[in-house]
Amino acid sequence: MKSFCLIAIIVAMLMFYQKEPFYTVVIIGIGVVIYLVYKTKKNGNGWFGAFFSGSQSHQDSRLDDLIALVMLQQLASTDSQSNSATQQISEEARKRREAINKTQKEVLDLLSRD
Repeated sequence: MKSFCLIAIIVAMLMFYQKEPFYTVVIIGIGVVIYLVYKTKKNGNGWFGAFFSGSQSHQDSRLDDLIALVMLQQLASTDSQSNSATQQISEEARKRREAINKTQKEVLDLLSRD
């Protein structure tokens, strides 16, 4: 029953995402925050304790902390890479538009001569 409800929620979110992607991301973010608060109160840990640790040994939790920090660092570095890629794509698109405009002017000049 629990899995059926989760599947129904996922399908509903996908349908809503097609119409309003921003609001879907906001709703998912609110859901994650509520889940973390619930887990924090259930475990009795602090805010970061619910995210970085659980009922694991000290060595495992340190490894999990390291993995989580590496993942966050990777997400942060991906943004700068995607920005440079986007700038490169927009620069290529601008050059293509300029080449098309130049070719169009040449064709119009040739046609106007006749």
